[in-house]
Amino acid sequence: MKRIESADVIRGFSLYGILMANLLIFQFGLSGKDHMEFYELNTINEFLFKAVKVIFEGSFMPIFAILFGFSMDKLFESMKNKEMKWKRFKLLCRAIGILVIGFLHATYIWEGDILLAYGLAMLVSIIFIGLPSWFYKIISGIIIVILLLMLGSGFLSSEIDEASTVSEAETNEYMTELLTVYQTGTYGEIVDARENMEDPFYNEMMSEFKDSKGLFMILGLFMPALGFMFGINLSRSDWFQKDGAKFWNSALYIWLIPVSIIMKSSIYWLNDETLASNLNLVFGLFLAFGLMSLMKLLYQRYENNIIMTGMKNIGKLSLTMYILQSIFGTFVMYGYGIGMFGTNTVIFTVILFTLFYVLQLILATWYMKHFRYGPLEYLLRMVTYLRIRSRKWQNKTSK
Repeated sequence: MKRIESADVIRGFSLYGILMANLLIFQFGLSGKDHMEFYELNTINEFLFKAVKVIFEGSFMPIFAILFGFSMDKLFESMKNKEMKWKRFKLLCRAIGILVIGFLHATYIWEGDILLAYGLAMLVSIIFIGLPSWFYKIISGIIIVILLLMLGSGFLSSEIDEASTVSEAETNEYMTELLTVYQTGTYGEIVDARENMEDPFYNEMMSEFKDSKGLFMILGLFMPALGFMFGINLSRSDWFQKDGAKFWNSALYIWLIPVSIIMKSSIYWLNDETLASNLNLVFGLFLAFGLMSLMKLLYQRYENNIIMTGMKNIGKLSLTMYILQSIFGTFVMYGYGIGMFGTNTVIFTVILFTLFYVLQLILATWYMKHFRYGPLEYLLRMVTYLRIRSRKWQNKTSK
């Protein structure tokens, strides 16, 4: 089956957005990035922080989830075309491989892992993978209806936003410990803090669910799975091969990009936190689809551009490059590396992380001239098919 390279370009582009969104977590922590008053950024760094949060956070993870579902469907289709047996079992093996990599990543490299959630969501999605196209169209329609209902409920809601129950003393104690450990701690101290340090904001969120923690976990699993379903629908409808200049196919969403950014920024200028949160979520997904449409159109017009080639190659090595980004981000920010965690240097880290992504473009382009798969991609391939075929790794043109 011929590889759909526009999807690789979009996946490669999404890795830059994920790197930028994760930068906020690398530098300020999972809870810390939502309590920036503790860090006292200057005007320029505060503006850049807000810009990164609005443009990248909540807009690129959906792209990655959609492409994950797209790739899963294409893999299943390829297995059918080759008349392979035990197709769902092979996908199950792949999901287990992703879960193992995600567990190791979350335990030994960085707590902001997404692979564990994706592996679990894949276990659910395998059940539905062979269903006809109309099923995925219905699911996609339901997703759109849910988004519109969420948006409408935000406008109609008259609820008063409740103040946090975390005291100022608890906040200062937690943020001080977080800053000290992550900025100056050794690798062992940071791993220990990740496992044992009490996060009062996380505890507050979980206490709201009380006896519904199981429901909370199911929702966490449900969201990536919906992204997978949407990606499968795009796969079945050949969306990635369609003309990106067509209005209803893609151009409409490209025109909505600036509108989506403005609506996402409502978290900073709208007093109604519930409405602002809903606007941020809904238009984050609109922005995701707009950016996908834009990158598809740019690739169709500038297929041989050096940047497009680099993004395409990163997209083919997405798992390996994602893990490399975590290694780089933690080394720059944590005490066992450079130790820039919590510092007033957002402008510098944005430039540094962008340069690292450019380095990834160059590295991926060089690598793909010699090899067909990335190291982790090949490992996952072995787990999927339960066989080792070393000759399949090297590119014929590099021999």
